[in-house]
Amino acid sequence: MIFKRSLIAELANLAGAVFTVLFTIVLAVAMVRFLNMAAGGSIEHGTVVQLVLYNALVNLPPLLAASLFIATLMTLMRSWQDNEMVVWFSSGGRSILSWIEPTVKFALPIVVVIALLSIVISPWARAETDRLRNSVSAREDVNAIAPGRFIEAMGGKRVFFVESAEEGGNQVRNVFMAEGDWGKESVVTAEKGTIEVNAEGDRYVVLGNGRRYEAQTDSGKTRIVEFGSYGVRLDIRIDRAFASTKTSSMPIALLIASPTPDHQAELLWRFSWPVAALLLALLAIPLSCTSPRAGRSLNLLMAALVFILYLNALSIVETKIEQQALTFWSGYAVLNGSLLILTVVLFIRRTWMTRWLPSWCSAWRLREMLAHRSKGGEA
Repeated sequence: MIFKRSLIAELANLAGAVFTVLFTIVLAVAMVRFLNMAAGGSIEHGTVVQLVLYNALVNLPPLLAASLFIATLMTLMRSWQDNEMVVWFSSGGRSILSWIEPTVKFALPIVVVIALLSIVISPWARAETDRLRNSVSAREDVNAIAPGRFIEAMGGKRVFFVESAEEGGNQVRNVFMAEGDWGKESVVTAEKGTIEVNAEGDRYVVLGNGRRYEAQTDSGKTRIVEFGSYGVRLDIRIDRAFASTKTSSMPIALLIASPTPDHQAELLWRFSWPVAALLLALLAIPLSCTSPRAGRSLNLLMAALVFILYLNALSIVETKIEQQALTFWSGYAVLNGSLLILTVVLFIRRTWMTRWLPSWCSAWRLREMLAHRSKGGEA
């Protein structure tokens, strides 16, 4: 009982410290990135804090999995370095398998939180991030209808200028609009304009009594059209919730209902992190074994290599599923089954095998056998 309580308490303290450091780094990086975007006008200044928090929710599953892995590894490495493991092995009659139960007991609540974040909360956070970032471009054209200044819209592809506006902002006078896209450039001038909203909620500026000059950039052909009424859509309805079409932002029910290759690849990403967090915590137990006289560098290097390899393998399997080279279940089994096999092999190595190869395979043993045979031949 004392053994389990002390281990779980130390795991909790170290996991909290590791997660705080990693989470602070992620928040700082996200804050700098979104402040830079706000300064460039890509997002609104008032949404920076919201976007940072949503970005943190998106990155929480890998962060929690890494924190659990690092905390378990460093806690057991400290026990090896301080000779606590020798005490437990000799006086307590324990083996390295005794650390599985308390580690699993500590890891299970975190695994449940990772599953909730990865499957439900992170996709919602991605959808909210997309909605906030797209709301800027949706309102950009509306805000462009302001008298006395040139304002870009549609990422610089459209430029508006309004000389004057009547009280209330619905009627505008002397409108100039320049637009360039798909190998042509056009300029529209109009005496007046009215901002209208159709039944679907799309907002238009309806220009009256004007001309449209259109030129082909490759051939130089020019066309002039006079119009009595000309409508330009400004945005989609702002108060309508942005429906993200990105696979990473879709709810889990839609992904399961439509099992396309890209949807299956996204399901692999979401369902892999809870299992990976538990397997990595178990893998840290045999991976932490070291001699008190040896340093910690090799174990930490191996742990970092394992985590990086898992991330790369996850990306590769996702790509294979999208290319229909693997199914969801085969990719899931290959990815997490490989990690499980590695964990089992390391437990066998540290529990029952004193060396990777039998003693007769060692170099000095082979030399001894060869020398004995050569003496027998000479005799």
